[in-house]
Amino acid sequence: MKGKWRQNLHIEPPEGWMNDPNGLCFFDGFYHVYFQYSPGTPNGESTRCWGHYVSSDLLSWKYKGIVLDADLPEDKDGVFSGSAVTLGYHVEFFYTGNVMEDGDYDYVLEGRGANVIHVTSSDGYEMSSKKVLLRNSDYPSFCSCHVRDPKVSFEDGVYKMVLGARTVDDKGCVLLYEGKDIDSFEYKGCLTAPDMGYMWECPDMFELEGRNFLTFCPQGIPQGEFRFQNIFQSGYYTFNGDALDGFEELDYGFDFYAPQTFALPDGRRILIGWMGIGDDSYSNPTVELGWQHCLTLPRELSVGADGKLLQNPIRELSSLKKKAKNVDGEAWEGLPFEVNASEFASEFKLSVSGAEITWNRSEGVFSLHFANGEGYGRKERKIKLDSLDSLRIIADVSSLEIYVNDGRYVMSTRFYPEYRQVKIEENGALATVTALRLNDTLVAIGEALIDFIPDKKGCEFYEVGAFSPAAGGAPANVCGAFSKLGGKSRMITQLGLDPFGDIIKRTLNDAGVDTSFISYTSVANTALAFVSQTKDGKNTYSFYRNPSADMLFDASQVTGEMLDGCYALHFCSVSLGDFPMRDAHHAAVTIARRQGALISFDPNLRFMLWDDKDELKRVIWEFIPDCDIVKISDEELEFIAGTSSIDEALPALFKGNVKLVILTKGKDGADAYTSSGCVSSVSPDVNAIDTTGAGDGFIGSFLWKLRTSGVGKDNFADCSLPVIKECLDFANRFSAISVQRKGAIPSYPEYKEIK
Repeated sequence: MKGKWRQNLHIEPPEGWMNDPNGLCFFDGFYHVYFQYSPGTPNGESTRCWGHYVSSDLLSWKYKGIVLDADLPEDKDGVFSGSAVTLGYHVEFFYTGNVMEDGDYDYVLEGRGANVIHVTSSDGYEMSSKKVLLRNSDYPSFCSCHVRDPKVSFEDGVYKMVLGARTVDDKGCVLLYEGKDIDSFEYKGCLTAPDMGYMWECPDMFELEGRNFLTFCPQGIPQGEFRFQNIFQSGYYTFNGDALDGFEELDYGFDFYAPQTFALPDGRRILIGWMGIGDDSYSNPTVELGWQHCLTLPRELSVGADGKLLQNPIRELSSLKKKAKNVDGEAWEGLPFEVNASEFASEFKLSVSGAEITWNRSEGVFSLHFANGEGYGRKERKIKLDSLDSLRIIADVSSLEIYVNDGRYVMSTRFYPEYRQVKIEENGALATVTALRLNDTLVAIGEALIDFIPDKKGCEFYEVGAFSPAAGGAPANVCGAFSKLGGKSRMITQLGLDPFGDIIKRTLNDAGVDTSFISYTSVANTALAFVSQTKDGKNTYSFYRNPSADMLFDASQVTGEMLDGCYALHFCSVSLGDFPMRDAHHAAVTIARRQGALISFDPNLRFMLWDDKDELKRVIWEFIPDCDIVKISDEELEFIAGTSSIDEALPALFKGNVKLVILTKGKDGADAYTSSGCVSSVSPDVNAIDTTGAGDGFIGSFLWKLRTSGVGKDNFADCSLPVIKECLDFANRFSAISVQRKGAIPSYPEYKEIK
């Protein structure tokens, strides 16, 4: 399976290897997570760079590409971990540039360079030139060559930086630096503790609820039965001045390392860790699929009555909860889900597939162990407890995060159940299981084709001298618009095994569209369409699909996995002719509706593809009742509804599940109709160069704005007219920008352009 073990809630690499989270920040309306990335190999063998994810809600994350690469002599062997500071209208980044000199070195006391490097960005995407701030010669003489992972804050006009380090006599420590500007960092001291390993990585220092905390990752601590069970550890001290007190582990599971925290605008402090660990004996089968590792869910930090940190999943996760039921031993269909348990007997056991979670009150032992091979070498982890008061488990497709006693203790692990149906067995407690459905992906089904764009417009077809190929097809364009704005989209179609199919896939990938569920056939070729524009500005299309590959895609090829996380399913009428793809549409609509998605339909009439216009009209009305949103242009209204008056057409259009009708009017804007009334939006007055794909961009950007406004299937019927008006205005601005450029997907703007 192409998407096997891909998760719904966790940040994962698009391909290759992921490790430490870096540069966590909130800037310009988005949450930004950067991470150490080896895109070329799932084993992390290539030179590290920084990848980048963004989110508007801490739940749905969009990969934005590589932002920092190893391109200086001072970082030639890797862009290692670092942090971000938001200051006004820009972000400042600090990271370790790794250098491994050629020669016979031990790379501990000699042969390794660890440079603190600084860059800035005005948007979080494009980085300035790099500046080296500190080199090995700037660190105290007691340090080895291992100094890295700058975590920087800015307080009262002063930059404060902590660096993880290893001393020449193999003691871990944290170095403290301060400076009034980036060029004046001065060493201010060192924090260390006896018998705490030879190296302290990934330090972080913050104040929370009146207490000071230092988190870090000590290496070289002997492993024990209940403490320090991993090969490398992650934990924290409270501190006052240079006095460190009471080391506590942050996570007792198999997969947790390199955590970093950041503050949200509402004051919450959020922790995200790497859900992996280096140099251990267990493995991850996703390596065979070309990728490895993920990050933890974002966790809210608070302080318990005992002064220790509590970690709990972000409160935003509660917005995903659906269909709670008592655990009774039957199979639970589909991941992810959440388990909550309380009122424990002295002997408690809860199994999530092969992961067994037990509580033995008489021995005071809470444990996680794998009873089968789903742990891929993971065996057992244990916590010593005085009592078990509460238990919360977040189970994603290939991970478990277990929160014990209101987050006082946490266990994180990867696991790899073979089937999406996971059996939960429970005894000795009161437990409920709740589905966690993150519907954040626009899925479009139908044609993806090559539009041949003319070199001359405002003329008859025979007057065109040459055509240039460009990826198109209305559903594909809608996906492109949604993804270029920062959303996640997925295309369901079939292409031919030809160069035109390669162009389409490459264009969609470049726009950020998920193409993993596109099928290929040797029976037919990729669809082609020659576009021309008459003197009155109307586009005409000449299609070559007799049949084309997309037409032969059938219902048996549609799977539930294709509609995983579907926010809205969008389709048009081009692929609804009397061929297998029509039945595939019905199958996709059925699955999407069952999974709680909105259904969006833009008839997008192409009369030349239909021998019988009455059949075209019949098919359109066959699909309309299954839809929540119907978009019609003013030119299509009379054909579909039998009247050019929208007021006369509405009673018929509000049929079945339809709750919103959008009437687009080209340069005159758009109107939207619900049972509560009507709102209108005027399109900005611009000089249009190319209107190809403008209507597709309109509905794609409308759906993106609707989702980011918090409107989904559950509350769509109650969506207010002002919210719909805001979405219309946004879509009109989006389209106004796109028509001033050539092409469809290449013309679509990103979010930062529309602001």
